[in-house]
Amino acid sequence: MRKATITKKYLINCLKKYLVEYLYRPLTVRDIANYARTSTQPIYLNFSNMQNFKQAMVEDVFRDIHEAKKESVATLDPLYSFWHDYYVFASRNRALFFALFLNDIGCGPYIKERSFAYFQEAIAESAVFQCAQENDLRKYHEEALIFFSGLVLLFIREGNTQDNADFLKETQNYWQRVLHEPVGFYQDDLPKTLLESGLAVSDQ
Repeated sequence: MRKATITKKYLINCLKKYLVEYLYRPLTVRDIANYARTSTQPIYLNFSNMQNFKQAMVEDVFRDIHEAKKESVATLDPLYSFWHDYYVFASRNRALFFALFLNDIGCGPYIKERSFAYFQEAIAESAVFQCAQENDLRKYHEEALIFFSGLVLLFIREGNTQDNADFLKETQNYWQRVLHEPVGFYQDDLPKTLLESGLAVSDQ
């Protein structure tokens, strides 16, 4: 009988499932291969090393967050819907969201870069963001990613996913203050737990 082909998609799905089930274990090629019930050879053939493997998984997640067809609020400005996409994804994949955005799997800078790329696309069509200075885009994004990574999980904690309207209100309030009040406002107002939760997306 012909042996089944181990595809990239299968390996990426195994890596995501492994992260959910074994959040705080180190990620090694051998462990993922065992979890996928294969040898390490298909991983090296498809990704060459563990870092490329993790980055391919991150790209797959971001396509799911920002490109997958989903229900949305048609009247939302693209700036708001960008962060709402994270909320929708985390509502379905809370553990995976935590693993990627609030835990450190060694892809923090790459996660920020992928998010920033999609952020630039969103704000290019955003009427709300028109007043922002172009040289501040990366700072706007990185501060917002820290804020919203924590905010998303606060809203969906304990399986509660019914706070969509309140999440959107907080999103609009955040950008109203960021774009029209002194920069850095939220660091004084934001609960410490949210600031700490953003460490996984730092350059450390």
